[in-house]
Amino acid sequence: MKTNARWGRQSGTAMVEYCVVSLVVVSVLFVPLPGLNDSLLGYLMNALRQFQSHTTYLLSLP
Repeated sequence: MKTNARWGRQSGTAMVEYCVVSLVVVSVLFVPLPGLNDSLLGYLMNALRQFQSHTTYLLSLP
């Protein structure tokens, strides 16, 4: 990491923080949830599929 002489701070830590937060978010999305036996991403995709099927049905009504 580089030290900024004017302020005495280190630069480049934002990239490390971004990588750590991204890793945590991705792992939360793909790790199976204990009560659902499905990942959060799978649960979200199933909810979107159900919403789309209900919306398609409602649009097909006269």
